[in-house]
Amino acid sequence: MPASPQLDRRSVLRLPIGAGAAAAGAAALSSAASAAPSAPSAPARPRSADAWTFGLMCDTQWGADADGENPGSIAGGLQGLINQRMIDRDVEFLLQVGDNVDVEDDRYNGRPEVRTMPIKGELVQPLYDAGIGFFTLRGNHESSQTAAQEFPEVFPQHRGEGPNPLAGATSFSSPSALLEGLSYSFDVRNLRLVILDQFTRPDGSGSTGDNILDQLDWIEERVMDRPEGMHCIIAAHKNIIGGNHVDSLFGANPADNADGVDRFLRICDEGGVAFVWGGHDHHHKRSVITSRDGRHSVEQLIAGSDSLKFYTPRRPAIADSHDGPAEAILAEELWTLTHYVITVDGPVLEVDFYSMSTGKDYGPASLTATPSGNDWHWREGWGSSLNGTSTVVEPGGSYAGIGTEFEGHAARILAGTHDVDRRDYAGRAMSRRVVTGWTEAERGEISPRLHLHGLHHNLALNDPELTGQLPAADESDAGSRFVLEIDGGRTAFRADGGYGIAALEEDGTWVNAAGRGGAETRFVRGAPQTDAPVGTYGVDPSTKKVWAVLDRGGVLALRRGI
Repeated sequence: MPASPQLDRRSVLRLPIGAGAAAAGAAALSSAASAAPSAPSAPARPRSADAWTFGLMCDTQWGADADGENPGSIAGGLQGLINQRMIDRDVEFLLQVGDNVDVEDDRYNGRPEVRTMPIKGELVQPLYDAGIGFFTLRGNHESSQTAAQEFPEVFPQHRGEGPNPLAGATSFSSPSALLEGLSYSFDVRNLRLVILDQFTRPDGSGSTGDNILDQLDWIEERVMDRPEGMHCIIAAHKNIIGGNHVDSLFGANPADNADGVDRFLRICDEGGVAFVWGGHDHHHKRSVITSRDGRHSVEQLIAGSDSLKFYTPRRPAIADSHDGPAEAILAEELWTLTHYVITVDGPVLEVDFYSMSTGKDYGPASLTATPSGNDWHWREGWGSSLNGTSTVVEPGGSYAGIGTEFEGHAARILAGTHDVDRRDYAGRAMSRRVVTGWTEAERGEISPRLHLHGLHHNLALNDPELTGQLPAADESDAGSRFVLEIDGGRTAFRADGGYGIAALEEDGTWVNAAGRGGAETRFVRGAPQTDAPVGTYGVDPSTKKVWAVLDRGGVLALRRGI
Protein backbone atom coordinates (compact mmCIF):
# COMPACT_ATOMS: atom_id res chain seq x y z
CA MET A 1 0.00 0.00 0.00
CA PRO A 2 1.59 3.29 -0.99
CA ALA A 3 2.31 5.80 1.76
CA SER A 4 -0.13 8.65 2.13
CA PRO A 5 1.24 12.11 1.40
CA GLN A 6 2.76 13.96 4.33
CA LEU A 7 0.57 16.70 5.78
CA ASP A 8 1.97 19.87 7.29
CA ARG A 9 0.07 22.18 9.62
CA ARG A 10 -1.15 24.58 6.97
CA SER A 11 -2.38 21.83 4.65
CA VAL A 12 -4.42 20.30 7.45
CA LEU A 13 -5.96 23.65 8.33
CA ARG A 14 -6.99 23.96 4.67
CA LEU A 15 -8.67 20.55 4.63
CA PRO A 16 -12.22 21.08 3.32
CA ILE A 17 -14.73 20.87 6.12
CA GLY A 18 -17.52 21.25 3.60
CA ALA A 19 -20.41 23.64 3.26
CA GLY A 20 -22.75 23.35 6.18
CA ALA A 21 -20.52 21.21 8.38
CA ALA A 22 -19.61 24.05 10.70
CA ALA A 23 -23.23 25.18 10.78
CA ALA A 24 -24.31 21.63 11.62
CA GLY A 25 -21.81 21.55 14.45
CA ALA A 26 -23.09 24.88 15.72
CA ALA A 27 -26.65 23.57 15.54
CA ALA A 28 -25.69 20.59 17.63
CA LEU A 29 -24.13 22.80 20.26
CA SER A 30 -27.09 25.17 20.24
CA SER A 31 -29.49 22.26 20.64
CA ALA A 32 -27.48 20.92 23.55
CA ALA A 33 -27.39 24.31 25.23
CA SER A 34 -31.16 24.73 24.91
CA ALA A 35 -31.95 21.23 26.22
CA ALA A 36 -33.56 20.82 29.61
CA PRO A 37 -31.12 21.49 32.44
CA SER A 38 -29.37 18.50 33.98
CA ALA A 39 -30.91 16.92 37.05
CA PRO A 40 -29.03 17.59 40.29
CA SER A 41 -26.04 15.29 40.49
CA ALA A 42 -25.36 13.71 43.88
CA PRO A 43 -23.17 13.26 45.67
CA ALA A 44 -20.98 16.19 44.72
CA ARG A 45 -17.56 15.47 46.16
CA PRO A 46 -16.58 17.56 49.18
CA ARG A 47 -13.57 19.63 48.18
CA SER A 48 -10.72 21.07 50.12
CA ALA A 49 -9.30 24.44 49.15
CA ASP A 50 -6.64 22.81 46.95
CA ALA A 51 -8.85 20.24 45.21
CA TRP A 52 -9.45 20.46 41.46
CA THR A 53 -11.36 18.48 38.85
CA PHE A 54 -11.19 17.18 35.31
CA GLY A 55 -13.47 15.08 33.12
CA LEU A 56 -13.37 11.84 31.16
CA MET A 57 -15.49 10.79 28.21
CA CYS A 58 -15.40 7.96 25.72
CA ASP A 59 -16.01 7.00 22.10
CA THR A 60 -18.13 9.47 20.08
CA GLN A 61 -18.90 7.52 16.90
CA TRP A 62 -22.02 8.27 14.87
CA GLY A 63 -23.62 7.40 11.55
CA ALA A 64 -25.43 9.65 9.11
CA ASP A 65 -26.46 13.05 10.46
CA ALA A 66 -30.21 12.36 10.47
CA ASP A 67 -31.16 14.99 13.05
CA GLY A 68 -28.76 17.81 12.17
CA GLU A 69 -26.83 17.48 15.42
CA ASN A 70 -24.21 14.89 14.50
CA PRO A 71 -21.93 16.03 11.67
CA GLY A 72 -18.94 14.16 10.31
CA SER A 73 -19.76 10.70 11.77
CA ILE A 74 -19.40 12.25 15.26
CA ALA A 75 -21.91 12.23 18.13
CA GLY A 76 -22.05 16.03 18.14
CA GLY A 77 -25.26 16.21 20.16
CA LEU A 78 -23.79 14.12 22.98
CA GLN A 79 -20.51 16.02 22.74
CA GLY A 80 -22.49 19.22 23.29
CA LEU A 81 -24.25 17.81 26.35
CA ILE A 82 -20.99 16.69 27.91
CA ASN A 83 -19.27 19.98 27.01
CA GLN A 84 -21.93 21.77 29.04
CA ARG A 85 -21.55 19.35 31.95
CA MET A 86 -17.83 20.08 32.05
CA ILE A 87 -18.41 23.83 31.84
CA ASP A 88 -20.98 23.65 34.64
CA ARG A 89 -18.53 21.70 36.82
CA ASP A 90 -15.69 24.14 36.01
CA VAL A 91 -13.25 21.34 35.24
CA GLU A 92 -9.67 22.04 34.16
CA PHE A 93 -9.78 19.76 31.12
CA LEU A 94 -11.68 16.91 29.45
CA LEU A 95 -9.95 13.72 28.30
CA GLN A 96 -11.39 11.38 25.66
CA VAL A 97 -10.18 7.80 25.23
CA GLY A 98 -10.36 7.52 21.45
CA ASP A 99 -12.70 6.81 18.55
CA ASN A 100 -13.41 10.50 18.07
CA VAL A 101 -15.12 9.68 14.75
CA ASP A 102 -16.69 6.62 13.20
CA VAL A 103 -14.96 7.01 9.84
CA GLU A 104 -12.22 9.40 8.77
CA ASP A 105 -14.21 10.99 5.95
CA ASP A 106 -17.77 12.21 5.69
CA ARG A 107 -19.00 9.47 3.37
CA TYR A 108 -22.15 8.91 5.48
CA ASN A 109 -23.31 12.39 4.51
CA GLY A 110 -22.34 12.12 0.86
CA ARG A 111 -19.01 14.00 1.14
CA PRO A 112 -16.20 11.43 1.01
CA GLU A 113 -13.67 14.17 0.22
CA VAL A 114 -14.18 15.83 3.64
CA ARG A 115 -11.98 14.77 6.56
CA THR A 116 -13.92 14.38 9.79
CA MET A 117 -11.25 14.98 12.44
CA PRO A 118 -11.25 18.79 11.96
CA ILE A 119 -15.02 18.67 12.57
CA LYS A 120 -14.32 17.04 15.93
CA GLY A 121 -12.07 20.00 16.67
CA GLU A 122 -14.98 22.34 15.98
CA LEU A 123 -17.32 20.43 18.26
CA VAL A 124 -15.09 20.90 21.31
CA GLN A 125 -14.65 24.64 20.65
CA PRO A 126 -17.10 25.52 23.48
CA LEU A 127 -14.65 23.93 25.91
CA TYR A 128 -11.82 26.01 24.52
CA ASP A 129 -13.99 29.13 24.70
CA ALA A 130 -14.65 28.39 28.39
CA GLY A 131 -10.92 28.03 29.06
CA ILE A 132 -11.19 24.25 29.43
CA GLY A 133 -8.57 22.01 27.84
CA PHE A 134 -9.41 19.03 25.65
CA PHE A 135 -7.02 16.13 25.19
CA THR A 136 -7.76 13.00 23.25
CA LEU A 137 -6.10 10.00 21.62
CA ARG A 138 -6.63 7.87 18.55
CA GLY A 139 -8.87 4.82 18.43
CA ASN A 140 -9.17 2.11 15.83
CA HIS A 141 -11.71 4.26 13.92
CA GLU A 142 -9.03 6.87 13.16
CA SER A 143 -6.07 4.52 12.90
CA SER A 144 -4.70 5.33 9.44
CA GLN A 145 -1.40 6.89 8.43
CA THR A 146 -3.24 10.02 7.30
CA ALA A 147 -4.97 10.30 10.67
CA ALA A 148 -1.60 9.93 12.40
CA GLN A 149 -0.32 12.89 10.38
CA GLU A 150 -3.31 15.17 10.95
CA PHE A 151 -4.05 14.33 14.58
CA PRO A 152 -1.37 16.52 16.22
CA GLU A 153 -2.27 19.33 13.84
CA VAL A 154 -5.95 19.33 14.76
CA PHE A 155 -5.02 19.03 18.44
CA PRO A 156 -1.71 20.91 18.79
CA GLN A 157 -2.15 20.99 22.57
CA HIS A 158 -0.93 17.38 22.58
CA ARG A 159 2.54 18.86 21.98
CA GLY A 160 2.03 21.75 24.35
CA GLU A 161 1.52 24.11 21.40
CA GLY A 162 -1.18 26.07 19.62
CA PRO A 163 -4.05 28.37 20.58
CA ASN A 164 -6.17 25.88 22.51
CA PRO A 165 -6.14 25.91 26.34
CA LEU A 166 -3.48 23.74 27.96
CA ALA A 167 -5.20 23.66 31.38
CA GLY A 168 -1.88 24.47 33.02
CA ALA A 169 -0.26 21.36 31.51
CA THR A 170 3.54 21.21 31.55
CA SER A 171 6.33 18.66 31.07
CA PHE A 172 5.10 17.41 27.70
CA SER A 173 6.87 14.29 26.50
CA SER A 174 6.58 11.68 23.74
CA PRO A 175 8.45 8.40 23.16
CA SER A 176 10.00 9.72 19.92
CA ALA A 177 9.72 12.49 17.37
CA LEU A 178 7.67 10.13 15.21
CA LEU A 179 5.04 9.71 17.93
CA GLU A 180 4.99 13.34 19.06
CA GLY A 181 1.42 14.37 19.78
CA LEU A 182 0.15 10.78 19.37
CA SER A 183 1.60 9.04 22.41
CA TYR A 184 2.23 11.87 24.84
CA SER A 185 2.43 12.68 28.52
CA PHE A 186 2.00 15.85 30.55
CA ASP A 187 1.56 17.09 34.10
CA VAL A 188 -1.29 19.17 35.49
CA ARG A 189 -0.64 20.24 39.07
CA ASN A 190 -0.10 16.97 40.99
CA LEU A 191 -1.26 14.59 38.23
CA ARG A 192 0.73 12.99 35.42
CA LEU A 193 -1.17 11.56 32.47
CA VAL A 194 0.46 9.05 30.13
CA ILE A 195 -1.54 8.72 26.89
CA LEU A 196 -0.82 5.85 24.50
CA ASP A 197 -1.25 5.43 20.74
CA GLN A 198 -0.97 1.92 19.26
CA PHE A 199 -2.02 2.52 15.68
CA THR A 200 -0.34 3.08 12.30
CA ARG A 201 2.37 5.71 12.60
CA PRO A 202 2.88 8.84 10.49
CA ASP A 203 5.48 7.09 8.33
CA GLY A 204 3.18 4.10 7.74
CA SER A 205 5.14 1.81 10.07
CA GLY A 206 4.05 -0.22 13.04
CA SER A 207 1.73 -3.06 13.97
CA THR A 208 -1.35 -2.48 16.10
CA GLY A 209 -0.50 -5.56 18.16
CA ASP A 210 3.13 -4.60 18.85
CA ASN A 211 3.16 -0.81 18.90
CA ILE A 212 3.16 -0.52 22.69
CA LEU A 213 6.24 -2.72 23.09
CA ASP A 214 8.78 -0.14 21.90
CA GLN A 215 7.12 2.47 24.15
CA LEU A 216 7.55 0.52 27.39
CA ASP A 217 10.88 2.17 28.27
CA TRP A 218 9.28 5.60 27.88
CA ILE A 219 6.19 4.53 29.84
CA GLU A 220 8.41 3.25 32.65
CA GLU A 221 10.41 6.47 32.71
CA ARG A 222 7.28 8.63 32.86
CA VAL A 223 5.70 6.52 35.58
CA MET A 224 8.76 5.95 37.76
CA ASP A 225 10.48 9.33 37.49
CA ARG A 226 7.59 11.62 38.37
CA PRO A 227 7.90 13.92 41.39
CA GLU A 228 6.89 12.70 44.83
CA GLY A 229 3.27 13.39 45.64
CA MET A 230 2.12 13.19 42.02
CA HIS A 231 -0.66 10.86 40.88
CA CYS A 232 -0.34 8.96 37.59
CA ILE A 233 -3.02 7.69 35.21
CA ILE A 234 -2.45 5.84 31.94
CA ALA A 235 -5.00 6.15 29.13
CA ALA A 236 -5.29 4.25 25.86
CA HIS A 237 -8.10 3.26 23.52
CA LYS A 238 -7.94 -0.52 23.70
CA ASN A 239 -7.91 -2.27 27.04
CA ILE A 240 -5.57 -4.72 28.76
CA ILE A 241 -8.58 -7.05 28.84
CA GLY A 242 -11.84 -6.06 27.15
CA GLY A 243 -15.43 -6.97 27.83
CA ASN A 244 -16.69 -7.32 24.25
CA HIS A 245 -13.62 -6.92 22.03
CA VAL A 246 -11.00 -9.64 22.26
CA ASP A 247 -8.33 -7.40 20.66
CA SER A 248 -6.37 -5.55 23.28
CA LEU A 249 -3.69 -2.96 24.01
CA PHE A 250 -1.00 -5.54 23.34
CA GLY A 251 -2.38 -7.63 20.52
CA ALA A 252 -5.19 -9.66 19.01
CA ASN A 253 -6.13 -11.00 22.44
CA PRO A 254 -5.00 -10.51 26.09
CA ALA A 255 -2.53 -13.40 25.87
CA ASP A 256 -0.52 -11.81 23.04
CA ASN A 257 2.89 -10.33 23.92
CA ALA A 258 2.53 -11.82 27.40
CA ASP A 259 5.93 -10.64 28.60
CA GLY A 260 5.13 -7.09 27.53
CA VAL A 261 1.79 -7.21 29.34
CA ASP A 262 3.48 -8.48 32.50
CA ARG A 263 6.10 -5.73 32.30
CA PHE A 264 3.38 -3.11 31.82
CA LEU A 265 1.52 -4.39 34.88
CA ARG A 266 4.75 -4.35 36.90
CA ILE A 267 5.36 -0.73 35.88
CA CYS A 268 1.80 0.19 36.90
CA ASP A 269 2.03 -1.60 40.24
CA GLU A 270 5.53 -0.62 41.32
CA GLY A 271 5.01 2.90 39.98
CA GLY A 272 1.77 3.43 41.86
CA VAL A 273 -0.39 4.07 38.78
CA ALA A 274 -3.87 4.91 40.03
CA PHE A 275 -5.79 3.59 37.02
CA VAL A 276 -5.50 2.46 33.41
CA TRP A 277 -8.38 3.89 31.38
CA GLY A 278 -9.68 2.77 28.00
CA GLY A 279 -12.69 2.90 25.69
CA HIS A 280 -13.41 0.64 22.69
CA ASP A 281 -16.03 -1.55 24.40
CA HIS A 282 -18.87 0.96 24.87
CA HIS A 283 -19.89 -0.12 28.37
CA HIS A 284 -18.81 0.85 31.88
CA LYS A 285 -16.67 -1.76 33.59
CA ARG A 286 -14.16 -1.58 36.43
CA SER A 287 -11.87 -4.47 37.25
CA VAL A 288 -8.50 -5.32 38.75
CA ILE A 289 -6.07 -6.85 36.22
CA THR A 290 -3.33 -9.06 37.70
CA SER A 291 -0.20 -10.41 35.99
CA ARG A 292 0.15 -14.11 35.22
CA ASP A 293 2.44 -14.67 38.21
CA GLY A 294 -0.02 -12.91 40.54
CA ARG A 295 2.55 -10.33 41.67
CA HIS A 296 1.41 -7.12 40.01
CA SER A 297 -1.97 -5.52 39.41
CA VAL A 298 -3.72 -2.30 38.43
CA GLU A 299 -7.33 -1.12 38.36
CA GLN A 300 -8.73 -0.79 34.83
CA LEU A 301 -11.71 1.28 33.77
CA ILE A 302 -13.47 0.66 30.47
CA ALA A 303 -15.36 3.91 29.95
CA GLY A 304 -18.92 3.60 28.70
CA SER A 305 -20.41 4.83 25.45
CA ASP A 306 -20.93 8.39 24.19
CA SER A 307 -21.86 7.14 20.74
CA LEU A 308 -24.70 5.63 18.75
CA LYS A 309 -23.83 2.03 19.76
CA PHE A 310 -23.52 -0.09 22.86
CA TYR A 311 -21.66 -3.38 23.06
CA THR A 312 -22.61 -6.36 25.20
CA PRO A 313 -19.85 -8.29 27.05
CA ARG A 314 -18.97 -11.82 26.05
CA ARG A 315 -19.97 -15.01 27.82
CA PRO A 316 -17.74 -16.52 29.09
CA ALA A 317 -15.69 -13.47 30.01
CA ILE A 318 -12.66 -12.81 27.80
CA ALA A 319 -10.31 -13.11 30.79
CA ASP A 320 -11.62 -16.63 31.38
CA SER A 321 -11.24 -17.77 27.77
CA HIS A 322 -7.66 -16.57 27.11
CA ASP A 323 -4.45 -17.47 28.91
CA GLY A 324 -3.46 -13.94 29.80
CA PRO A 325 -3.73 -11.81 32.96
CA ALA A 326 -6.39 -12.51 35.56
CA GLU A 327 -9.33 -10.20 36.13
CA ALA A 328 -11.40 -9.47 39.25
CA ILE A 329 -14.60 -7.65 38.31
CA LEU A 330 -15.63 -4.67 40.47
CA ALA A 331 -18.55 -2.97 38.69
CA GLU A 332 -20.46 -3.01 35.42
CA GLU A 333 -23.16 -0.94 33.75
CA LEU A 334 -24.38 -1.70 30.24
CA TRP A 335 -26.33 0.18 27.56
CA THR A 336 -26.17 3.71 28.98
CA LEU A 337 -24.55 7.02 28.01
CA THR A 338 -21.74 8.01 30.32
CA HIS A 339 -19.14 10.46 31.57
CA TYR A 340 -16.88 10.85 34.60
CA VAL A 341 -15.71 13.68 36.87
CA ILE A 342 -12.42 13.20 38.72
CA THR A 343 -11.50 15.19 41.84
CA VAL A 344 -7.81 15.45 42.71
CA ASP A 345 -7.55 16.40 46.39
CA GLY A 346 -3.87 16.37 47.36
CA PRO A 347 -2.82 12.73 47.85
CA VAL A 348 -6.37 11.46 47.21
CA LEU A 349 -7.99 10.99 43.82
CA GLU A 350 -11.74 10.34 43.55
CA VAL A 351 -13.86 9.40 40.51
CA ASP A 352 -17.61 9.96 40.11
CA PHE A 353 -19.47 8.11 37.35
CA TYR A 354 -22.61 9.59 35.77
CA SER A 355 -24.87 8.03 33.18
CA MET A 356 -28.22 8.52 31.52
CA SER A 357 -30.68 6.55 29.44
CA THR A 358 -30.35 6.31 25.68
CA GLY A 359 -34.00 7.40 25.50
CA LYS A 360 -34.94 3.89 24.44
CA ASP A 361 -36.01 0.82 26.37
CA TYR A 362 -33.07 -0.63 28.30
CA GLY A 363 -30.89 -2.80 26.07
CA PRO A 364 -28.24 -2.64 23.33
CA ALA A 365 -29.80 0.23 21.38
CA SER A 366 -28.50 1.70 18.13
CA LEU A 367 -29.21 5.43 18.04
CA THR A 368 -30.08 7.51 14.99
CA ALA A 369 -30.83 10.74 16.85
CA THR A 370 -29.48 12.42 19.97
CA PRO A 371 -31.66 11.52 22.99
CA SER A 372 -34.07 14.30 23.85
CA GLY A 373 -33.41 14.05 27.59
CA ASN A 374 -30.52 15.45 29.60
CA ASP A 375 -31.10 13.55 32.84
CA TRP A 376 -27.76 12.40 34.20
CA HIS A 377 -27.62 10.27 37.35
CA TRP A 378 -24.76 9.58 39.77
CA ARG A 379 -24.02 5.87 39.61
CA GLU A 380 -20.92 5.15 41.70
CA GLY A 381 -17.76 6.66 43.12
CA TRP A 382 -14.36 5.17 43.86
CA GLY A 383 -10.86 6.35 44.57
CA SER A 384 -7.11 5.99 44.79
CA SER A 385 -4.53 7.49 47.13
CA LEU A 386 -0.80 8.05 47.51
CA ASN A 387 -0.71 7.66 51.30
CA GLY A 388 -3.18 4.91 52.14
CA THR A 389 -3.90 1.29 51.30
CA SER A 390 -5.69 -0.74 48.64
CA THR A 391 -7.25 -4.11 49.40
CA VAL A 392 -9.25 -6.33 47.05
CA VAL A 393 -11.90 -8.24 49.00
CA GLU A 394 -13.43 -11.23 47.25
CA PRO A 395 -17.13 -12.10 47.65
CA GLY A 396 -17.67 -13.47 51.16
CA GLY A 397 -14.35 -12.05 52.32
CA SER A 398 -13.79 -10.10 55.52
CA TYR A 399 -12.90 -6.42 55.85
CA ALA A 400 -11.37 -7.00 59.26
CA GLY A 401 -7.76 -5.86 59.46
CA ILE A 402 -7.90 -3.27 56.69
CA GLY A 403 -6.06 -0.35 58.21
CA THR A 404 -3.96 2.74 57.60
CA GLU A 405 -1.92 5.29 59.59
CA PHE A 406 -1.15 8.97 59.12
CA GLU A 407 0.50 11.58 61.33
CA GLY A 408 -0.01 9.66 64.57
CA HIS A 409 -3.58 8.64 63.75
CA ALA A 410 -4.65 5.13 62.80
CA ALA A 411 -7.85 3.80 61.25
CA ARG A 412 -8.81 0.14 61.16
CA ILE A 413 -11.84 -1.90 60.16
CA LEU A 414 -12.60 -4.29 63.01
CA ALA A 415 -15.42 -6.32 61.46
CA GLY A 416 -17.48 -6.59 58.31
CA THR A 417 -17.99 -8.86 55.33
CA HIS A 418 -18.47 -8.40 51.61
CA ASP A 419 -21.75 -10.29 51.86
CA VAL A 420 -23.79 -9.14 48.84
CA ASP A 421 -23.60 -11.33 45.74
CA ARG A 422 -23.72 -9.17 42.63
CA ARG A 423 -22.51 -10.48 39.29
CA ASP A 424 -21.48 -9.14 35.91
CA TYR A 425 -23.15 -10.05 32.61
CA ALA A 426 -20.77 -13.01 32.24
CA GLY A 427 -21.90 -14.37 35.62
CA ARG A 428 -18.76 -13.57 37.64
CA ALA A 429 -19.18 -12.59 41.29
CA MET A 430 -17.93 -9.07 41.95
CA SER A 431 -15.08 -8.23 44.31
CA ARG A 432 -14.66 -4.91 46.10
CA ARG A 433 -11.50 -2.79 46.14
CA VAL A 434 -11.34 -0.95 49.46
CA VAL A 435 -9.11 2.13 49.27
CA THR A 436 -7.99 4.35 52.14
CA GLY A 437 -6.25 7.71 51.99
CA TRP A 438 -5.69 10.82 54.08
CA THR A 439 -5.80 14.57 53.68
CA GLU A 440 -4.87 17.17 56.26
CA ALA A 441 -7.33 18.22 58.95
CA GLU A 442 -9.11 21.51 58.45
CA ARG A 443 -10.69 23.83 60.99
CA GLY A 444 -12.84 22.03 63.57
CA GLU A 445 -11.47 18.57 62.75
CA ILE A 446 -9.69 16.69 65.53
CA SER A 447 -8.10 14.16 63.19
CA PRO A 448 -6.91 14.26 59.58
CA ARG A 449 -9.56 13.41 57.00
CA LEU A 450 -9.84 9.70 56.24
CA HIS A 451 -11.03 8.98 52.69
CA LEU A 452 -12.60 5.51 52.63
CA HIS A 453 -13.84 4.15 49.31
CA GLY A 454 -14.98 0.90 47.72
CA LEU A 455 -17.37 -0.35 50.40
CA HIS A 456 -20.55 0.45 48.47
CA HIS A 457 -22.58 -2.33 46.89
CA ASN A 458 -21.16 -3.23 43.48
CA LEU A 459 -22.80 -1.49 40.53
CA ALA A 460 -24.40 -4.21 38.40
CA LEU A 461 -26.83 -2.70 35.90
CA ASN A 462 -26.55 -5.48 33.33
CA ASP A 463 -29.77 -7.52 33.35
CA PRO A 464 -31.22 -7.71 29.83
CA GLU A 465 -34.64 -8.55 31.28
CA LEU A 466 -34.97 -5.05 32.73
CA THR A 467 -37.33 -2.66 30.97
CA GLY A 468 -37.86 1.07 30.87
CA GLN A 469 -35.50 3.97 30.36
CA LEU A 470 -32.63 3.23 32.73
CA PRO A 471 -30.99 4.48 34.85
CA ALA A 472 -33.94 6.27 36.38
CA ALA A 473 -32.30 7.43 39.63
CA ASP A 474 -29.04 8.02 41.43
CA GLU A 475 -27.48 4.87 42.85
CA SER A 476 -27.05 4.58 46.63
CA ASP A 477 -23.57 4.82 48.13
CA ALA A 478 -24.54 2.33 50.86
CA GLY A 479 -22.87 -1.04 51.27
CA SER A 480 -22.48 -3.86 53.76
CA ARG A 481 -22.24 -3.25 57.50
CA PHE A 482 -18.73 -2.77 58.96
CA VAL A 483 -17.13 -1.48 62.16
CA LEU A 484 -14.54 1.30 61.88
CA GLU A 485 -12.17 2.38 64.65
CA ILE A 486 -10.04 5.55 64.61
CA ASP A 487 -7.27 6.28 67.08
CA GLY A 488 -7.36 9.90 68.11
CA GLY A 489 -3.62 9.92 68.78
CA ARG A 490 -2.63 12.39 71.48
CA THR A 491 -5.64 14.58 70.87
CA ALA A 492 -7.88 15.28 73.85
CA PHE A 493 -11.17 13.42 73.66
CA ARG A 494 -14.56 13.29 75.29
CA ALA A 495 -16.28 10.04 76.17
CA ASP A 496 -19.79 11.23 75.37
CA GLY A 497 -22.16 11.12 72.46
CA GLY A 498 -21.12 14.52 71.13
CA TYR A 499 -17.67 13.24 70.08
CA GLY A 500 -17.10 10.67 67.38
CA ILE A 501 -16.61 9.86 63.73
CA ALA A 502 -18.19 12.48 61.50
CA ALA A 503 -18.85 12.30 57.76
CA LEU A 504 -18.53 15.20 55.34
CA GLU A 505 -21.70 15.70 53.30
CA GLU A 506 -21.78 17.04 49.75
CA ASP A 507 -23.03 20.41 50.99
CA GLY A 508 -19.92 20.82 53.17
CA THR A 509 -21.61 20.05 56.49
CA TRP A 510 -20.51 17.36 58.96
CA VAL A 511 -22.89 14.74 60.36
CA ASN A 512 -22.63 11.77 62.68
CA ALA A 513 -21.25 9.09 60.35
CA ALA A 514 -23.25 6.37 62.11
CA GLY A 515 -26.56 8.06 61.35
CA ARG A 516 -26.29 8.41 57.60
CA GLY A 517 -28.98 6.78 55.53
CA GLY A 518 -31.52 7.30 58.28
CA ALA A 519 -29.96 4.85 60.76
CA GLU A 520 -31.02 5.31 64.39
CA THR A 521 -27.97 6.31 66.42
CA ARG A 522 -27.00 4.95 69.83
CA PHE A 523 -23.93 5.98 71.84
CA VAL A 524 -21.87 3.46 73.81
CA ARG A 525 -19.19 4.40 76.34
CA GLY A 526 -16.84 1.45 76.09
CA ALA A 527 -15.21 -1.08 73.82
CA PRO A 528 -16.41 -1.56 70.21
CA GLN A 529 -19.54 -3.68 69.83
CA THR A 530 -18.74 -5.54 66.65
CA ASP A 531 -22.16 -7.23 66.52
CA ALA A 532 -24.17 -4.02 67.01
CA PRO A 533 -26.45 -2.63 64.27
CA VAL A 534 -25.57 0.24 61.97
CA GLY A 535 -26.00 3.50 63.87
CA THR A 536 -24.15 2.37 66.99
CA TYR A 537 -21.08 4.42 67.86
CA GLY A 538 -18.87 5.01 70.86
CA VAL A 539 -15.65 5.98 72.61
CA ASP A 540 -13.49 3.56 74.59
CA PRO A 541 -11.95 5.55 77.50
CA SER A 542 -9.39 2.80 78.17
CA THR A 543 -7.82 3.16 74.72
CA LYS A 544 -9.04 6.64 73.67
CA LYS A 545 -10.21 5.10 70.42
CA VAL A 546 -13.40 6.09 68.65
CA TRP A 547 -15.55 3.58 66.78
CA ALA A 548 -18.76 3.38 64.77
CA VAL A 549 -20.90 0.78 62.99
CA LEU A 550 -21.37 2.05 59.44
CA ASP A 551 -22.68 0.94 56.07
CA ARG A 552 -20.84 3.42 53.84
CA GLY A 553 -17.49 5.12 53.52
CA GLY A 554 -16.72 8.66 52.38
CA VAL A 555 -14.70 11.48 53.90
CA LEU A 556 -14.49 10.93 57.67
CA ALA A 557 -12.83 12.69 60.63
CA LEU A 558 -13.07 12.89 64.40
CA ARG A 559 -15.12 15.88 65.53
CA ARG A 560 -16.96 17.24 68.51
CA GLY A 561 -20.56 18.34 68.38
CA ILE A 562 -21.77 15.60 66.04
